[in-house]
Formats: sequence, structure tokens, C-alpha cells
Amino acid sequence: MDYRNLHQMNLYDVFGDSPWSQEDVFLKDREYMKKMYPKQSRQFFEWIEDVCDEEEYDGSCMYDEYPDNAAVGRLVEKIYEKAGRPEPEELNKAMLLSMLYDEICYRRCRRREFKQHLYAR
Repeated sequence: MDYRNLHQMNLYDVFGDSPWSQEDVFLKDREYMKKMYPKQSRQFFEWIEDVCDEEEYDGSCMYDEYPDNAAVGRLVEKIYEKAGRPEPEELNKAMLLSMLYDEICYRRCRRREFKQHLYAR
């Protein structure tokens, strides 16, 4: 390494990869996998993201340590209403629920990491 030009180098060039690079790779993978969903699932996922965006605030049931089944069930009902109540009901609600749990888990991890970086000591 040429230390004479150290003042011109990026800090990450000196000390290695950015701590954000792993997160960027994860987000790119996640976006790619979402594009591979079947058409109906992609539509469901848009509605899931809309409802989760509405519920993304302090004190939301999404961020409870142990989310309540009834509260998550109400979220599924909101999504199901946005979807126009497609048939078969049980199969679609089960798929919505599993996709919702995945999205909630992702958002909880994202929020936890954000707070760790924000309040790092």
C-alpha cells in the first residue's frame, strides 16, 4: 500500500469493506428473489408492503417482542381486503400470513440494526 497518498484514499480502501456492504448485498438478493415470485404472490407482496408501511411506527404490533396472533390476523384481513378477497380464501390467507411474517421479520431486523447504528456506543 502506498502510504504517501493516504490523505486521498477512502477510509474503506484502507480498512476494508464498508460495514454497509453486507446489507447492500442482502437487499439486492432480497429484491431479486421478490422478482422471482409468481405473479399473484408479487401482487400480494405489494399489498403486504403497503399495510406494513402503514403500521411502521413506535408501538406497532409489528415491533412487539411477541406479536399477538389477533393483531397479525387483523393485518392479514386488511391485506386480504386490499386484494379483493380472492378465492380460495384459506389458501390465500395462509400464503398472505407466511409472506407477512417474512416481511415483519425483515422490518424488525432492519429497525434493530438501524437503532444499533444510531445509538452505537
